[in-house]
Amino acid sequence: MKLAVEMAVMEIDGEWNAVAVGEDSSKFHGMLRLNDSGAEIIKLLSEETTPENVHKALCKIHPESNVDEIGHMLADFLNKLLKEGLLAE
Repeated sequence: MKLAVEMAVMEIDGEWNAVAVGEDSSKFHGMLRLNDSGAEIIKLLSEETTPENVHKALCKIHPESNVDEIGHMLADFLNKLLKEGLLAE
């Protein structure tokens, strides 16, 4: 799986944002406002990967967090991306 559109992730005034870039900007109009984990997920999904690999990466970044909670949060986020047409399986 990976993003269906190419996105740039940037921090603006302490907030993470993602926007479609290049030709893909005509496919997705708007901006995603993200927390730190959301920004990491979008970055990881810029290349082909698996949900398991994204989960492992998030667990390494946030070792203080509960593994199951990370999994639930990731599943919710991926479902939202899929619903918006931003995720290619």
